[in-house]
Amino acid sequence: MESSVRPSIRPLVTNTRIMFGLLPGLGSLIVLRMAIHLYRPELEDAEHRVRDYPFDQLYDCYDFIIVGGGSAGSVLANRLSENPDWNILLLEAGQDENVLSEVPVLFPVLQTSSIDWKFVTEPSRDYCLSMIGNQCKWPRGKVLGGSSAINAMLYIRGNRHDYDNWAKMGNTGWSYAEILKYFLKAEDMRIPEYQNDPYHSVGGPLTIEHFRFEQPITKKILEAAQQLGYGVLDVNGKYQTGFTRSHATVRDGLRCSTAKAYLRPVSKRQNLHISVHSLVEKVLIDENKNAYGVKFTKHGKTRIIKTSKEVILSAGAIQSPQLLMLSGIGDIKELKEVGIYPIVHLPGVGKNLQDHVALGGHSYLFDNPFTNGSDYCFNLNTVFSITSLTDFVFQKVGPLYSMMEAEAMAFVNTKYQDPLEDYPDIQLFIAPTADNMDGGLFGKRANGITDEVYAELYEDILYQSSFSIVPLLLRPKSRGFVKLRDSNPFSPPRIYPNYYSEPEDILRVIEGARFVQELVEQPALQELNARPNPNRNPGCMDYEFMSDEHLECQARHHSLTIYHPVGTCAMGPMHNLEAVVDPRLRVYGVQSLRVVDGSIMPKIVSGNTNAPIIMIAEKASDMIKEDWAEDKTGVHCSVTNYKRADEEPQTQRNNSIVHDLFNETANLFDYLSDKDPLSLASDKTEASTTERSYASQNAISKKKPYTPYSSLQDYEPMNPQYFYPYNWFSQYTPNYLWSNHLDLEPSYSNEVNTVGYSPISNNPLGYIPQPCNNIIIKQSYHFNHGNHRKNHCKLWLYFDGMNYRIHL
Repeated sequence: MESSVRPSIRPLVTNTRIMFGLLPGLGSLIVLRMAIHLYRPELEDAEHRVRDYPFDQLYDCYDFIIVGGGSAGSVLANRLSENPDWNILLLEAGQDENVLSEVPVLFPVLQTSSIDWKFVTEPSRDYCLSMIGNQCKWPRGKVLGGSSAINAMLYIRGNRHDYDNWAKMGNTGWSYAEILKYFLKAEDMRIPEYQNDPYHSVGGPLTIEHFRFEQPITKKILEAAQQLGYGVLDVNGKYQTGFTRSHATVRDGLRCSTAKAYLRPVSKRQNLHISVHSLVEKVLIDENKNAYGVKFTKHGKTRIIKTSKEVILSAGAIQSPQLLMLSGIGDIKELKEVGIYPIVHLPGVGKNLQDHVALGGHSYLFDNPFTNGSDYCFNLNTVFSITSLTDFVFQKVGPLYSMMEAEAMAFVNTKYQDPLEDYPDIQLFIAPTADNMDGGLFGKRANGITDEVYAELYEDILYQSSFSIVPLLLRPKSRGFVKLRDSNPFSPPRIYPNYYSEPEDILRVIEGARFVQELVEQPALQELNARPNPNRNPGCMDYEFMSDEHLECQARHHSLTIYHPVGTCAMGPMHNLEAVVDPRLRVYGVQSLRVVDGSIMPKIVSGNTNAPIIMIAEKASDMIKEDWAEDKTGVHCSVTNYKRADEEPQTQRNNSIVHDLFNETANLFDYLSDKDPLSLASDKTEASTTERSYASQNAISKKKPYTPYSSLQDYEPMNPQYFYPYNWFSQYTPNYLWSNHLDLEPSYSNEVNTVGYSPISNNPLGYIPQPCNNIIIKQSYHFNHGNHRKNHCKLWLYFDGMNYRIHL
């Protein structure tokens, strides 16, 4: 279609029209809000709303402090407060939910609102090229419920292979067979045909339904999928490959966030205190590497609150690593660059960033035969009509109950994926609308599309009947990272998603777009004369329309985040140098500190991430309860004076209970917890001092728990490619090391100040090398291991080319 507007003034026309369009749009929201207050007061749920605990009434100490009241934090607060003997503090930087956030059709309005952190990626020359400043917007919920309160409400568990692969990476307990029960524990399935299915359950806190409003074009797209040979099935069931009406976290047609599902039902518990508008600045860590509390700010006032058991970070994949780094936990070099005193060297913090990236900017026009009032197709002129508002308020029906971005979805295979595996590599979001149909008020604003791009693509086809099918890459190979902007906790971190840095990613996305084109060519849609929008992105004019080059250009320009950042505090076994937490989600190198949110995923799941994050929190709650089941101290928060790790005087709890004590051998590591391993190696007087210390029965009787050590310094003259100071067996006893043959790993001979580090032989119990001047620490000790009994074991330290290791 030829435009009647000169190209040079199209952006001005677009901008002016959108500005004028905002006024009636805002007016509609005001009317809707007033109508809900007057005629649907049950949506306000005033009786069960969370109470914001007054700043000056908060306790000085809690058993558990949860940082972040989002998808994971809300679950933890509910489950941990089930124990009436535990006092729980939940700190949330945002506010309580707004009642308008419950209306499904308004989900794009929530992005860039007051309940969004409004993060943006750093400028790029390889992606997000159609966005203002070449920066993609990355919405994250700044509200109770977190991103579950502003997302598209889609409920997808991922693929069974995702979790089995986690387990194969060394994450014991995370296979699909082991985590399925936590999906079931959370779920209240209200789709009738799935209620008796073994892959689903009823009665859990999180309600799952179909979106209440379905538009006719969606049914035609599902019909086309069947013509292409795909089934319409339960993608959260036995198989994932296929199409489905979207499963959604909605209750009676309205959003069911984790705040609604998990916090409101327990808002009256006396042992659960919730403080909103409370931004945590750092985790406080003492000189023994124990997390003992947090420092936070609320309404301009700052306070320190301590914990007797644990600090749990559930701030999400952007802010959990940010908080770790602000607290001195991360890559030493990067911490020093922004002036933060390093306490624990964990180079994986902020790394391994993964996100589902999609190819946007495509609309498919069709000849619309559906003319039954507002049901025919999404359009702002009809959605916010008086009829629609009255239908929503009085009849509880109508387009305000719709999810215009994804009424249906699919999981399909490209030519790069074996279809027999049931492990699709592309997900499709099937929308009965497109960006041209909202006049730029929703999609353009939410994604930060420039006026020039929007005008070129859509100004000619505004409000014409259209749909969109957006392909996204399920398992990207590309990895990004998050790093601090500075040492100010109020500064947003720098986000580098590195979309398409791996060539394979762009190839799969192109194939996803090709699949969409094939789907549109099926008879069910050709009956409606479905066809792609012929307008092109202005940055891709040099390429033949729909060629591989054009699709790659479109992908790099119209790069859409699907709001699924994960992986920045990755879970992994101790020998994985990029791991930040162990399989029980405890931060390596620090006691009493866990991370529980999407950041712990070692690899992104094949689908939307909200449901897996809720599963992670359910599982973590059980693990925490198990780990503290034997806590019989009865001591909760008494404090003594101490010296903090970063040299600032504070107070420390005196009942230092840790995750994994070495039981009777714990005292043997007492001395090591406070010593630099290299200083032990380079100073023989230290070795003799250690030997004398542990020969003393008084030392044996201390029963002080082992505190893992992580190096804080850049050592010389150690060769940097061999020296990666990491955790000293922070989670594993010698029994574990021997039974898993970790003591059999070969080691490199190295020298530091003429002191050698010798390898271990293949003897299952190890071998003390001769001459003994290579032994760093010596102490007679009796140790039972299975059928073996080894007397006079030597406690010694060696370097295996990657880590310092302790051996009995």
